[in-house]
Amino acid sequence: MICFPHCINKYWILLVLLIGMSCRKLVQDEFSYYPQLPVVNCILKTDSAILVHVSLTDKIGKNEVPVVNNAEVSLYIDEEFIETLSFTHNGLYRSSNQVFPDHKYSINVRIPGLEPAEASTFITSPPVITEINHSAYAGRDEEGYIYSSITFTFIDDPEQDDYYRALIAYGGTADEFLYITDPVLLNEGLPLTIFSDELIEDGQYTMTLNYRNNESRTITDQPDHTFSPIVFELQSISYDYYEYLKHLYLYETGRYPSILGGVVTTSQLYSNVNNGFGIVGGYSSTLTDTIFPGPLTNKIGNESK
Repeated sequence: MICFPHCINKYWILLVLLIGMSCRKLVQDEFSYYPQLPVVNCILKTDSAILVHVSLTDKIGKNEVPVVNNAEVSLYIDEEFIETLSFTHNGLYRSSNQVFPDHKYSINVRIPGLEPAEASTFITSPPVITEINHSAYAGRDEEGYIYSSITFTFIDDPEQDDYYRALIAYGGTADEFLYITDPVLLNEGLPLTIFSDELIEDGQYTMTLNYRNNESRTITDQPDHTFSPIVFELQSISYDYYEYLKHLYLYETGRYPSILGGVVTTSQLYSNVNNGFGIVGGYSSTLTDTIFPGPLTNKIGNESK
């Protein structure tokens, strides 16, 4: 017996698929002229020299950034003029001053023919870590590979808004964090170890970070299994740097989405530059001594930098 309606449904589905496959939409490849504006980038780090890069915005498709080599770049600390930075090369300007915590830094850039661009940020003191513990064998992932963990306690001022970034490095390469379970980190909504003290109510906080050591990617229970030496760093970052790093992650995710990630909405980069674009932010940091992981939990000291 022939089921006529069923056949009709099949043909309709095939027709819809063919129509959908034949649809074409012209993607815009001509863009209106975008006025050139200053782009000022400067990441301040305590005890380091101040470097400012100055360039200009340009239309889509340009391979090289149009740098500015004739700008007047001025440095202000706590609203007081300090100096005019010296041009070095390729849009880069250098200060004779270093960065110190607990000060407001402002950068003013004047380019002939354009409105002055300005940005400010406040650099806080290095965070104080009161205790840190390392566990070489913290657990195993879904594939059976060992992962390690760092548990650290740090001081936080509940009377002010603070922002932090935690890093683990070995051999000069940042390591990979996984299984983020800390509520403060989960509150940020991104798989990053960048966080504010919004949920921290006491004067100190303890956080655990699970990470994969480069030599622990082996299924083994041998007590003599070796792990790479690491250094843990906790940064106290400015609000502007905090926003920039989070938006940078969203921007990169939107540009290069995972095939399995579904539809990803693009995000603009954060900027705190008035009359222009770019980021002026910074941080101070506390680094531990080198940790030589073993099968047991080790307690170590730390030093500020």
